[in-house]
Amino acid sequence: MATATEEVAAAKPFFTTRVITFIAFTATLIFSQNMLSVSSQIGVGDWEFWLDWKDYAWAPFVYTWLVAVHFPVYSYVFNKFFKVYFGATLVLMFFFLQRNLMIQLFVQLPSYLLPAMATDFTLVLFGLRKHMGLYVLISCFLAGVLVVPGHFLFLNVPFLLTNVVYPDPLNTATNHVMPMWSVIRMVIPKAPIPAYIAEQFTWPLPYRSFYDPYIIMTGFMGIMGVVWSGFTYIFLKAIFYAIGKTTKHFVEPAGA
Repeated sequence: MATATEEVAAAKPFFTTRVITFIAFTATLIFSQNMLSVSSQIGVGDWEFWLDWKDYAWAPFVYTWLVAVHFPVYSYVFNKFFKVYFGATLVLMFFFLQRNLMIQLFVQLPSYLLPAMATDFTLVLFGLRKHMGLYVLISCFLAGVLVVPGHFLFLNVPFLLTNVVYPDPLNTATNHVMPMWSVIRMVIPKAPIPAYIAEQFTWPLPYRSFYDPYIIMTGFMGIMGVVWSGFTYIFLKAIFYAIGKTTKHFVEPAGA
């Protein structure tokens, strides 16, 4: 028969010491960022290079499953077990560091940064206990919607505002310095380029019409985020069910 001291010791949480917690945290972080990396390479591929240059009908399917399933899970798991309130952003930073060290590739970070931050912020608002379903729904929606603005702000805007020297076609001795955005609009306004250029993008009036393909793609990403939220909720429930079944043997008193 177990003594009272043994029963108390056995009833402690699974992660009892700082060493075990540190090991578990490190292992979870490494596993999470590698899962994100592999999923991005398999599911997204080179779409992250040309998010707004490819077919708008497929971009929402390509991106939303990644940001709407991975990031809410990272936020919830790191908060639940390690009291870290920026789990998704932390995983993304390590993912970006790994990719940057391997191939010096910056492009993944802008497309994923705002979705990761949105899931972390949503978790802070809704907490873990009573609002898991609402957290998953809103975080998945925001993650899907914010892919396009993040890509636009961090990649497209710096590129479009870069000044280039453009020779005057009528006077070879004259050059004009203008933003890349102006050059593209002047030279290839109807080429297979981003919709905000092909649809006559201007800074005072960003979109010529509300049915711009760029806006449609953003809205469709939000819808797909809601669709994926159901799978994310089931995935989270499965994770904690499996953990509960696995760890109960470590916390129950001997002979229980």
